[in-house]
Amino acid sequence: MFEVQSKGSIDSLILNLKKAQSNAAVQAVVAVADEEQLAKIIRESTGVIDANSLRTWDSEDVLAVYDSLVRAHESINKLALVPESF
Repeated sequence: MFEVQSKGSIDSLILNLKKAQSNAAVQAVVAVADEEQLAKIIRESTGVIDANSLRTWDSEDVLAVYDSLVRAHESINKLALVPESF
């Protein structure tokens, strides 16, 4: 379960992550935000969210991974291995 924090209350984000964590189908919760917000989320979630299931992902890293995936997809499409109608 991913929760993206761009602005607003960290308390609301932590509540959403806590609710998700109580769902047996959720293996981990991931907070996505900038580095400063992630530090606040980690600090404020201590003791509230199980630290073993909380993951954090810096938004700059998310964008870098997305750009890499787009480039890989474009490269693979240049090989024309999959019909366009697929």
